[in-house]
Amino acid sequence: MTMWPMLLDMSRDECKRILRRLELEAYSSLVSALRAQGELSKEKRKLLQDLASTLNISMERHRAEVRRAVNDEKLATIAEHIAGPNTSTDWAIEGRRLIPLMPRLVPQTAFTALANNVANIAAAENAKLPPPVNTVKKNSKFAVHIHFLLTIHGIEEC
Repeated sequence: MTMWPMLLDMSRDECKRILRRLELEAYSSLVSALRAQGELSKEKRKLLQDLASTLNISMERHRAEVRRAVNDEKLATIAEHIAGPNTSTDWAIEGRRLIPLMPRLVPQTAFTALANNVANIAAAENAKLPPPVNTVKKNSKFAVHIHFLLTIHGIEEC
């Protein structure tokens, strides 16, 4: 007799990976929902702490999820429409980094010299072109509008 549901052919490691992914997705979804509701209250903070403990979410991961939610335009829009403006302050404080990021150097690759050379050539070629104001047809509405704007701002045409 077979039992339902059937067990899949998965190793213990695969099961651990899937469980971890589910834990992370659940925590991420809850942070998103709470952020969309508006302010970070004491009750929401306690709920997040309890859930983080249950789902084995580190403090660094918690802060990263909060930063993600704070910077999400959709969640910020929902929060503003539902709870009003200025709901992100406590969230931003909650997600702040304990140690600031180190400034990054400009990346140097095998193509950096080539890219710089091409950019210099393009800049030199662009310098030979007439200014955009001189490339517009003189009788077009756009040219008349540009001439008007230049005139009222006291700028002479080139």
